[in-house]
Parts: sequence; structure tokens; C-alpha cells
Amino acid sequence: MNITFKKLLVFIAFISFTYAAKAQYSAVSDTARLAIGPDISFTSGGFKSIYNTGIGAAIQLDVPLNEKFYVTASAGYTSYGSVNSSTNPNYITGVNASAMNVAPLKIGLKFYLIRTFYIQGEAGETILLNESKVYGDYGSAFTYAPQLGILFKLKHRQYIDAGVRWQRTQSFFYSTGYNSTWGVRVAYAFGLK
Repeated sequence: MNITFKKLLVFIAFISFTYAAKAQYSAVSDTARLAIGPDISFTSGGFKSIYNTGIGAAIQLDVPLNEKFYVTASAGYTSYGSVNSSTNPNYITGVNASAMNVAPLKIGLKFYLIRTFYIQGEAGETILLNESKVYGDYGSAFTYAPQLGILFKLKHRQYIDAGVRWQRTQSFFYSTGYNSTWGVRVAYAFGLK
């Protein structure tokens, strides 16, 4: 799984830099955009022993400050399947653990390095939607997420926004620590003006 994910990252980086090299031909208009699409997260670190891949959806609003800087606001939903094996320290034999359902709410900044290739940083709160089912101690936790991506121009004010993200969320349990994930986001974006 780790090797496959690394190959995916290399592929996305290759595509991004290929399109960025042709950036002078594909300018991005500095208008507000709304992006909606699927979001896939791959758990890492200690979080990986408790929960599997997360599948969900996200919506993001980009508002321009100038032609290179944008303020972003995003909301989403992700469900992480539980690991039902003895490698999970919370596993009880014969009992299927509940999936963890979360809703990250973040704001941040997006900066276009080379016209359509961007870096983005967001921070906010992740709300644990099924706190009692996963025996959570906290209903929300601080989250931050840096991201790299590219905006592929389609037709008039329509885009595909694709990116790779690393996200860290504080633990929902008394134990100190973090839940870390790598994510892939592909969204349909459209101009609001």
C-alpha cells in the first residue's frame, strides 16, 4: 500500500509539473470559485492500527485576494473504517468496531506558484460525529493540513482541482497524540462570477 501511494504521489507531481510548464497558456481567472468532490484519506502512524482508509466528500470556497493569493474555506465528511483484528489495541474479539465519522471545517490560504500549480495551508476543527460509538473523549479536535495541487482548466470558468494533502488532527481520546493522514482530493470547480 505504501509503495502504491508513493507511486501515486510521483505521478501527480509529474502531471502537475508538466502542466505547470505550460502555465503561460492556461491562466486562471481571479474570481471566486466553489469546488465539490470526493476526498480519500490514507491513515498513517498509530492511527493506521485503529482505522483504515477514509472515504468522503468535501466542498471548498476560494476567494481571491489578488491573482496569486486566495482565502479558502472548506467543509467535508469522511468515514474511516475500523481495523477489526488483533493489531487494533481497542479490538474486542467477535465485536465489530464502529467506523469513525468526522467533519473537518477549515480555513486557510492558497498561493499559486506557477499560474495553475498551488500550495495551500488550512487549519480548523474536526468534529467527531459519532463520539459515543467510537468511545471518544472529545467531540472536536484541532486540525491543520498543507496541500499541493493543480487547477486544470476545462471550459469557461470550469476547472478540475486536484491535490495531495497531509493532514494532522489532535486525538479524540485522552491519550496525547495525533491522527495523521495522507489525502487525495479531486474536485469539480466553477467560477461564481
